[in-house]
Amino acid sequence: MVKKNISQSSSNVVTSSNVPNAFTPIATLTIPAGTYYNIQDGTPLATKLYDASGNEMTASTDLYFGWQDPITETIYQAGRTMNYSIFAAITAANQQDVNTQANRTIDYGSEELDRAASGQPSLLTGLGPDYKIVIMVKSPSTIDMTYASTFFLFNAIVSTEAEHAAQMKGKGGQATA
Repeated sequence: MVKKNISQSSSNVVTSSNVPNAFTPIATLTIPAGTYYNIQDGTPLATKLYDASGNEMTASTDLYFGWQDPITETIYQAGRTMNYSIFAAITAANQQDVNTQANRTIDYGSEELDRAASGQPSLLTGLGPDYKIVIMVKSPSTIDMTYASTFFLFNAIVSTEAEHAAQMKGKGGQATA
């Protein structure tokens, strides 16, 4: 198992502009064959989001972490909805400082915790090949993911199928395939 930084320039990440006033994915990480990704509860998220004119998103923007089932293509909300004002109020550099990360963390809701506890697919226990991890955004403005200052960064634990199976067996859970 290794901890991996995930950003808009990571392999297997595709970015796109949001649809204004609707929760839509701005970043999608497709989990590659032979690997499992999990994101620990309380993982810090750093992000700065801008439109094509260089205007930073405002408090009217919300975001959350989720994941997409590869078969049904249903997107499940995993983390709490965060208002963008907690990111706008602090510099990108300070967002990555362990002493200033309060409130900018991926905190799982009861549904995701229940899925993990019952052995269902979950970001907490790890998602396997072809699952997608998504950052969902709702904003009245269109985010330009190609704008120079736009970025996101978080950590994921990446394991092989064998490591994931051993981890799940040790927890008494089931591996998600």
